[in-house]
Amino acid sequence: MSQLSFADVFNMARETAENSPVIQVRAQVAEVVPSVQRMMSEQHSRSRFIRVFKDTGRHLGRSEVFSDFLSLAASELDMARIRAPESIEHCRKICARYEASDIANMQEMFCMMVCALEAKFHDFLGAIFMELELGDNFRGQYFTPYSVQCLMARLLMPGIQDTIRREGIVTVSDPASGAAGMLIAYAECLLEADINPSWHMFGSCIDIDPVAADMAFIQLSLLGIAAEVVTGNTLTMQFNRVRYTPVYYFNDFEKRLTDLNRHRVMLAFMRGLSDAT
Repeated sequence: MSQLSFADVFNMARETAENSPVIQVRAQVAEVVPSVQRMMSEQHSRSRFIRVFKDTGRHLGRSEVFSDFLSLAASELDMARIRAPESIEHCRKICARYEASDIANMQEMFCMMVCALEAKFHDFLGAIFMELELGDNFRGQYFTPYSVQCLMARLLMPGIQDTIRREGIVTVSDPASGAAGMLIAYAECLLEADINPSWHMFGSCIDIDPVAADMAFIQLSLLGIAAEVVTGNTLTMQFNRVRYTPVYYFNDFEKRLTDLNRHRVMLAFMRGLSDAT
């Protein structure tokens, strides 16, 4: 089963569900309810996500199911590797461990995640990860609450307008990113300042835990933040994997960052000449 057929399984499950009387009744009710009222709140999406997650892959451990869900979702969002044979085979092996109903549940979980992130910027996956106690206690894994990350992000905002006016891009790095809550909080602060983070922000995050790196990559991708997500050890500088979010490619950040670095090198060179004279 390839990544594309993984999506097909999702679609087949949805088509089967749409033929059921219960879904048909819901569809009729939905036509009557105004679209604004049908929009899911962040809290509703989160509650539904957790409820569906607990009913998915009951024959497997919760950490394993959560990791598999993240791996499949991240693979679908990785534009550079989505059709790579090794990535397709990896997804096929994951899907083989689950029933069709479990795959349908994962599709719904993905939809709930999108709805929650669409409702507002926040660390959706990180909060669920901590709530369900899926962290590695041996490593002392604990994600900073999003409210604290927002406070920290606001401390970095002074002078941001001048930086963007001068360089066009602001770079934010987090060497122990977890689910990238800090980068998400900073992007939210940019939005509040009428700055488009999809065009003016580049994030670089590293985490030693592949599950945390997947969470970071998924959320940054869905929120439209250009970022480099590295799986590896910041202290030893041993890195296993580097991924770039879709907006990184869409908004040509590779060229823009290269031009920015050249500009900085030239300015440093000119300052050196000035100091020498």
